[in-house]
Amino acid sequence: MNREVRGSAAVRLVKFLRGWLDADGRRAIFNEAAGSATDTGASYWLVLGMAGAIALLGLSLNSAAVVIGAMLIAPLLAPVIGLALALAIGDGRLAAQTAVAIAVSTMVVIGVAALITVMLPFSEITAEIASRTRPTTLDLAIAVFSGLAGAVVTVSRGDRLAGAVPGVAVSVALVPPLAVTGFGIGTGWDWTVIRGSLLLYGANLAGIVMSAMIVFLIAGMHRAEVVEEVSRWHRESRPSGLAGWTERAPGVRSMGILRSIPARLVLVLMFVALVVIPLSESLKQITREARVQRAVREAAKPFSAPGRAFIVSRDVTLGQHRTRVILNVATTRWFDDSTRRAFEQRASADAGEPVDLVLEQLPASSRDLGHLATMIASRDPAAAPAAATAAPTPGASIAATQAAVARAMRTLALPDSITTLGFSFSVRDASDTLHIHLRYLSPDSLTTQARDIVRRQLASALQLPALDLETEQLSMAPRFVSAQTVAMLDTLADAMRADSSLRLALSVGGGARSPAIDSVLTLLSSRHVAENRISIQRVTGRRTTARLVR
Repeated sequence: MNREVRGSAAVRLVKFLRGWLDADGRRAIFNEAAGSATDTGASYWLVLGMAGAIALLGLSLNSAAVVIGAMLIAPLLAPVIGLALALAIGDGRLAAQTAVAIAVSTMVVIGVAALITVMLPFSEITAEIASRTRPTTLDLAIAVFSGLAGAVVTVSRGDRLAGAVPGVAVSVALVPPLAVTGFGIGTGWDWTVIRGSLLLYGANLAGIVMSAMIVFLIAGMHRAEVVEEVSRWHRESRPSGLAGWTERAPGVRSMGILRSIPARLVLVLMFVALVVIPLSESLKQITREARVQRAVREAAKPFSAPGRAFIVSRDVTLGQHRTRVILNVATTRWFDDSTRRAFEQRASADAGEPVDLVLEQLPASSRDLGHLATMIASRDPAAAPAAATAAPTPGASIAATQAAVARAMRTLALPDSITTLGFSFSVRDASDTLHIHLRYLSPDSLTTQARDIVRRQLASALQLPALDLETEQLSMAPRFVSAQTVAMLDTLADAMRADSSLRLALSVGGGARSPAIDSVLTLLSSRHVAENRISIQRVTGRRTTARLVR
């Protein structure tokens, strides 16, 4: 059974090759391809214009299906295959006719697309448009294989491969890049869009012509019987439309057969080389961008820890030799400089170039992480500050200033581990700069970067260009207490009133509850600290310590 299958496949292959190498088949291929390539009458231009309009509308609506429809009806493939055939045979007359048809067709599609773009009520660059503005050598490779497919379908003639013509029309994708060029012109000569789309069109054209020409040469379309058929066809045919006008131009009829195959190949390869250089640079840039983005994404994972932090925004700017990353992170605990340096080291190693990190930390409680993410991600940069507080001025009353600072304090989004205990303010120098002294409770002291974040939050909430901030930490470490340490006990009571989750752990020395401890409990009770928030543990030793716990 397997031998029969292999035998039938071999027979079909032999028949296919014979179809390529048969003299009558070559003549018929030339007549069909040349006739289609030079049939540029009114219907050709009407369908081409509609294809350009459909492509532009599909691109503007970001509809891939509509763009594919434009590719299917576009008749531009016929003169392109005709040019490849003319170069394979060396027919200068047919090459001139098809080259002019391609050039005019290019301008028609661009003109139609530009006109419709001007008429549209919107002109946004969609994903479909953007994808055709940064071509690479991979696009040239696609065009090469598309040209191979188009030429193989052409020489197959009556074979079942003829049904693949619509697929070839879609793969060559000649009209959409031209529609993007028209879009760039219609939106006010956007040269970035125009250059990228024309480069993609040039890559498609060069790849198709080169690969199709090679297929035609392999098929023997340059042999003597085809050359004879070329002469007969030019004597007897009457090209229509633009092809007829081109033929009447001075010098076109006198063009003969260009005998040198290497010279024709060099001519095509020179055209390909012109587009390969910018395409290679574009591929290098896209490859670099993908590598850097992947490196940044992996290195940024420590800044996206569930329950602790998430990345609000990530901005990656590629310079000539190094990359700058701005990470906006909402966090319940501060990230120190060692974490930032670890990011830079890992990202630089993976990206293969220096990566600098600007870390913008937004302090947030764990309860508000999700809400804060939504709020910040949807914020309008032109919107007014969220905290509508009156801006204190040097001439304002002390009461008004205190009220404004108090409101600003309530807007602070601080990590769960920090509890504000109170503040004081003053205007210290001749510049009338507001100075705020903030007391807070936290296991760890604020870093310089964290203090700067809090300072900027207060300045924004108070609508001041700048202010000075001084912080004072109340540690949660154990401390010795007695009935005489009233000020310290007042501070502990203030902290417990400010944060209902805090409890006071008393470690009582001496093995018994002394009158001094009773005095401490009485003092705390007078400060409105409930007794059920105080735990007492007897320990060895003579000293009694107090420690705030959660």
